[in-house]
Amino acid sequence: MSELVNTNGRFGEYRWQLLATVSTLALIGSAHVCEAHASEDDGDRPMVWVELGGQLERVDSSHTAYLPSSFSGARSAILAPMIQSQEPPAYGFGGEGKVTFAPEASDWIFSAAVRYGRSNGARHLHHQTPGHITYATGKVAPVRYSYFGDGQTEFHESHFILDFQAGRDVGLGLFGSGGSSVVSAGVRIAQFNSNTNIDLHARPYAHFTPNKFFPQFVNKYNRYNYNYTAVAQARRKTQAFGPSLSWEASQPLVHSGAHGMLNFDWGLNASILFGRQRAEVRHQTTAYYQALVWFRGSHPTVTARTVHATHHTRARNVTIPNIGGFAGLSLKFPNAKVALGYRADFFFGAEDDGIDSARKTNVGFYGPFATVSIGVGG
Repeated sequence: MSELVNTNGRFGEYRWQLLATVSTLALIGSAHVCEAHASEDDGDRPMVWVELGGQLERVDSSHTAYLPSSFSGARSAILAPMIQSQEPPAYGFGGEGKVTFAPEASDWIFSAAVRYGRSNGARHLHHQTPGHITYATGKVAPVRYSYFGDGQTEFHESHFILDFQAGRDVGLGLFGSGGSSVVSAGVRIAQFNSNTNIDLHARPYAHFTPNKFFPQFVNKYNRYNYNYTAVAQARRKTQAFGPSLSWEASQPLVHSGAHGMLNFDWGLNASILFGRQRAEVRHQTTAYYQALVWFRGSHPTVTARTVHATHHTRARNVTIPNIGGFAGLSLKFPNAKVALGYRADFFFGAEDDGIDSARKTNVGFYGPFATVSIGVGG
């Protein structure tokens, strides 16, 4: 009986040893399989991504209109074309490129990105009103010359943004398989340029001399008027650089295995830029005094001409806070990606928009964008 008990006990020990051995081999095999899959995935992951794209940008910046004091007495209908013609273009087009390097067996990501945008435009507006005089009796009579306002402006703007960043994926599986959450730090370099040429012409009003025999009337032909011309050229430039932080995340929406996946992407960025802001503004006003009296015929005589010219050059150090963000969708394949989304970037106090004195103004660029990326290496 004791031998049977000992035999059963030894059989139980052998069984537990066998189960332990099989379990150990299974765990070792699973570990090797997982390691093989991980190595295969790492080998398939491209180390370098090259991205190219473009953006339709809404250019948002406040604008100081150039309007000399000599025009101040004109009616709003005369002033409107001179002011409205100075509004800069609302939209521009931007291009971008980015190179990203992700070493094997590492969560670190290094990138260099560049964005360039520009907007050009020209506007010419004119308003003309027939001239007339109103007698004390209420009678209205036409005069030879019309009142008019004319404005013509050419505008050129460009901006350049360069980013160097090093980041790390800190998602830790937060967004599941294929998701990512990358926090990066680096340096941002920005440059803003704008050139404006303004040409204004106006005959805002006419004066009539009273009739010395009947003061309640005016002499229709004894009158004088002013014709005004104003031109201005403004060249503005800002260069700045400083530290930057960004967060970019991606959440898979639809996963189709090795064929690709549809992701929802978003990100935020912030930086503080330190640099130099410059502005050079030249403007000149000319007033022509014209008189017409009845005994000199119907041709006016220029009796006076006044010219006033001004030149301002300003330069100062500035600090420019910058914030931005984006959101969109991307279709990602093993070695390629196509992305569509909406992006915004705002720079506070980025430009000196003043005429005779400095005036800080904000600059913003926002609108839809599209990019195509190709992965190489790995």
